[in-house]
Amino acid sequence: MTYPQTIYVHCNWIDIVRHLGGTPMDWTSHHMRRIPASGTLKIFELASRLESEGRKIYHFEVGQPDFPTPPNIVEAAVEALHGGLTRYVSARGINPILDAIRDLYAARGIGVSGRKNVIVTPGAKMALFMGFLSTIDKGDDVMLLTPAWPSYRVMIEHAGGKPIDVVTDSRYTINEEAIKEKITSKTTCIVINSPNNPTGGVLSREDLKIIFDLASDHDFVIFSDEIYESLVYEGFKQISMLEIDPAMERTLVINGFSKAYAMTGWRLGYAVGNPETISNMVRIQQNTTSCATSFVQYAGVEALKGDQSFIDEMRASYQERRNRITEIFCSIPDVTCVNPMGAFYVFPDFSAYGIPSEELAEQILQDTGVTCTPGKIFGEHFDYNLRFSYATSIDIIEEGLSHLKKYCQTLR
Repeated sequence: MTYPQTIYVHCNWIDIVRHLGGTPMDWTSHHMRRIPASGTLKIFELASRLESEGRKIYHFEVGQPDFPTPPNIVEAAVEALHGGLTRYVSARGINPILDAIRDLYAARGIGVSGRKNVIVTPGAKMALFMGFLSTIDKGDDVMLLTPAWPSYRVMIEHAGGKPIDVVTDSRYTINEEAIKEKITSKTTCIVINSPNNPTGGVLSREDLKIIFDLASDHDFVIFSDEIYESLVYEGFKQISMLEIDPAMERTLVINGFSKAYAMTGWRLGYAVGNPETISNMVRIQQNTTSCATSFVQYAGVEALKGDQSFIDEMRASYQERRNRITEIFCSIPDVTCVNPMGAFYVFPDFSAYGIPSEELAEQILQDTGVTCTPGKIFGEHFDYNLRFSYATSIDIIEEGLSHLKKYCQTLR
């Protein structure tokens, strides 16, 4: 019996569909349609265009340290690479870093089991996202203390939840009644961030106790993003939610290495919580990213156990910059600016000018070359604020804001 010859033809299916008068299928998922472009994308693209045209741009939009990673941390990564420590490791994290994180909290009087209460992740952002996926069901309400980092909102929605804004004041001070008003039968979580991006506000022990008591009374979980914990000023102390909830009954703390050790591109974070939540996150990591990069974890061990003087030096530099940038903003008529107690941002109020933040940020960039982040992306209530990062040099602060100050005089 003979069979007809099979002929294989390579075709472009999109061209075929179009030739037949049809429309190619849209492969974009409904989930993807809910993910907006970055709120800073327009400013970034405009700044890039102006720089390509030869304009001097003063960058105050960058949310990362301007310091290099300490050399002992870099050397630890290189040593791990040369030592062949480049294979898959446990999804939970390598034992040395789990133990180092345990010791970090033990030094603060907080009992943590590295092997039960900790997961190491490719950046703190992944720890947050896996925590949300482990906790939120479709239709759940998730309270968000605002102003808040915009990625929280996107991740909550992607996990099926509904962000519910709880507005704080310019110092990120909570109002107990305002939180109570937003609690519903569908409330699953509250997200807090102290020190806060964008205000630099730091929640007090009393604030945290109020939040914990409400969570206990109404049975919801607390996500505490503590990524800026090492950057607090004037002897002010950052209080971890684990000091309020040492049993981790309803607390998941998110932290990482990006801000404290200038390791933003290394992508190394972690979460601390109860064994059930952490185990759920481990299962997600096993089936997605597999593990945090092995040799980067060894660098993380050195970061935690090595010389910590870098943090003190960096903090002192930030405090000097903070003092100067706040002084300049407070000297601009009609602009109000609170002196932040942590992180490396100021969030001045420009409402006297009556110009929405996205429009004002674009005008400032066009006229002065100064970049900043529109307040609206941190919450609808903050459409007349702008965020400025002082993770830049004193010279840039002086020069850039001198142009901004002159520009503001034209708005009066």
